[in-house]
Amino acid sequence: MYGREPFKHTVKPLGETGNDDLYEMNTQRLKHNGKSTFYNGITQDDINNSHKMGLDAWARHGIAGRGVLLDIWSHTNHSYDPFTSRPITLQELHACAKAQNVDFHYGDILIIRSGWVSAYHDKPREDRDALGRVKDFAHNFVGVEQTQEMLDFMHDNYFSAVAGDQPGFECWPPGELSLHRHLLPLWGTPIGEMWDLERLAGMCREKAQYAFFFASSPANVPGGVGSVSNAMAIF
Repeated sequence: MYGREPFKHTVKPLGETGNDDLYEMNTQRLKHNGKSTFYNGITQDDINNSHKMGLDAWARHGIAGRGVLLDIWSHTNHSYDPFTSRPITLQELHACAKAQNVDFHYGDILIIRSGWVSAYHDKPREDRDALGRVKDFAHNFVGVEQTQEMLDFMHDNYFSAVAGDQPGFECWPPGELSLHRHLLPLWGTPIGEMWDLERLAGMCREKAQYAFFFASSPANVPGGVGSVSNAMAIF
């Protein structure tokens, strides 16, 4: 999405001794989004010429804690098209949490299933490929609403991280209030995007349990901007 390079995996033969993997990918993190400055006052010059605030700082400790899934897609009975600019409202988050018997705790990792990945997999291959050719960020995707009330909810619950199965977490195209501009450069809160939550949602339904131990081990790259999540839910 958004003109970024696709993931490439190449198997490199080593002759009789075996094989190696070569990965090419586009990643994002705290230095991915900002406005003249990034988290902790980091500048573009710092990013270009130093390892300040690199991904390795997170890699040394990892991200671990109580994860909670809000399965909005199931809660709303698949009642919308995830490929439209459809906001997920704060009222829907609260209603879904109540229906799933979920209470929020200090430091939770909040994960929202919007149905985007489910709808993506239902599309023909040519339609999926066409998404990567959309110019000027002219996509329409479901996501969390961009309101002051939603921002207050994110802040006052002190979530350690937020994530979802949609490309931008928040509704796209964005409005005047950007959740990214608060979560990343101001609060230092990680955002996970385009997570495949299908098996997780199925497990939560089967167990009637929407909270679990969550762990993520980012790549240990000095000065790195982002990483695949390497995320795991343990029941």
